[in-house]
Amino acid sequence: MSMPHHHRHLVVWLAILLFICQLGIGQTNQSESPTFYGLSIYYGQFQVHTKSLYPYNGTHPYGAELEISQLLLKDNIREKFGTFIKWGIGFNYVNFEHDDLGFAISSVAYVEPFIKTRGKWRYSIKLGGGIAYMSNPYDAISNPQNLTYSTNFAFPLYGGISIYHFINKQFAIKASASFQHISNGGIKQPNLGINYPVIAIATEFTNNSYIIPPRKRLSKFNKEKRIEVLLGYSAKEDTTNTNNQQVLTIIANRSWQVSRINSITGSILVEYQQNVIDPKLWSIAPLVGNEFIFGQLLFGQQIGAYVLKGSSASNTVLQNYYLRYKINSRLIAGVNLKAHGKVADYLSVQVGFIF
Repeated sequence: MSMPHHHRHLVVWLAILLFICQLGIGQTNQSESPTFYGLSIYYGQFQVHTKSLYPYNGTHPYGAELEISQLLLKDNIREKFGTFIKWGIGFNYVNFEHDDLGFAISSVAYVEPFIKTRGKWRYSIKLGGGIAYMSNPYDAISNPQNLTYSTNFAFPLYGGISIYHFINKQFAIKASASFQHISNGGIKQPNLGINYPVIAIATEFTNNSYIIPPRKRLSKFNKEKRIEVLLGYSAKEDTTNTNNQQVLTIIANRSWQVSRINSITGSILVEYQQNVIDPKLWSIAPLVGNEFIFGQLLFGQQIGAYVLKGSSASNTVLQNYYLRYKINSRLIAGVNLKAHGKVADYLSVQVGFIF
């Protein structure tokens, strides 16, 4: 009996990952930044967040991932973040278990602060994002049913928690739960996105010997207060015309740091969306939210409501997600994803000034 086509994809991918993991096995050596190699398999549940996606109700995405990461054990890391962290990159294969949706191959970068670092049982929070190749995008003739994505590339985002059980310092078993999202950020329509919670089981191995420093009282830190003004731009596809809509934004943001790794934020979004058939081009919305601080890298999540709503806004409530990098004490740049509910509106690039 022949093996189903989508199962062959997974078997080949697992064989490649196992081979790469073997490359990392060698003589142990002492390190303050031990490198870990992980291999996981996972299983999810497709989320039907609009009636248009009901045909995919009951599908279960599944896949495999290779992770290469470093556990950063230097004291300056603990002083900056309040805990030790991992950072790394994952290489994923996921099959969406439906011919319309196909499969994805992705590369994602992530950070993973640990809630508990010492002992056989360890706990962490994990946040990441990257880029993905999507195998079967929407096509008006050959694949008109797939309204979730319409480009061969997309941007996966995820957040989750992990529980580790270390058999010894070099080898661990890990269980994880996470929420995954993939969309093209509104660059091309249709783009309803794929949302799915996932459970995973993994093994991790390091060929480094390492010592986790004992607990200590952390020194006091200065709570930063920051004001930013950012300009943003996006070329969003117009669903009624062949041209792209030009989207321009101004965001004024105020942040108040409350811990080593997060701030509370308040923003005003002013947005101009080009529209050839409706004069309501401007939108204004206040936003509030949280911001995670990873050194110079900032990851924010905000929610707000329009006080002036343009015709392109499908909802009164909106969400804003951003990844920004502080270039120096005065300059900042990044990417921003605006969404209505579980549907992405557009992905924009931003550059701005810090005051």
